[in-house]
Amino acid sequence: MDNGVITIILVLMVAAFGWTYVLWKNTQKMNETINLTARQQDLVRHDDRARLLCHAIRILNPNVSPGIDYTIRHDSPEQDPYIAEWTSNEPRPSDKEIKAALLEVSDVNHERRYAMMRHAEYPSVEEQLYAAYLARQGDNSKQLEVDEKIRRVKEEYPKGDDECI
Repeated sequence: MDNGVITIILVLMVAAFGWTYVLWKNTQKMNETINLTARQQDLVRHDDRARLLCHAIRILNPNVSPGIDYTIRHDSPEQDPYIAEWTSNEPRPSDKEIKAALLEVSDVNHERRYAMMRHAEYPSVEEQLYAAYLARQGDNSKQLEVDEKIRRVKEEYPKGDDECI
């Protein structure tokens, strides 16, 4: 066999082994992330104080998720849950902000106030129906405006309670 062919075969084998190694490492990292997220969801689901902390963090930053962007630890039953690790690019909330949000979350009227704030900023049903009528007539500019308004409200007041269950 020619030395050039042997060299090509060796390079291809090294590349294949290298690619296999990269895939294996990525699979390991993905499994670690999935396990951490599952452990976080289990903690939040079964520990009321961890769930409250998760809800408080969600109020402060609705774009972060437990197990992915931060890790909650609860070392002993006497100790309150705390943020053990913050990996998000979003700024970490201060202890003062978290305490204020915890007070807000523990308030029984919080959910009702939150829903009222969300509802107050939505376009009215009449406005939505009028936009839909205009869109059916070929002018979708009002529909796009209404859709953008709804998107902004959903972004500002996400329901997202499924993140902390």
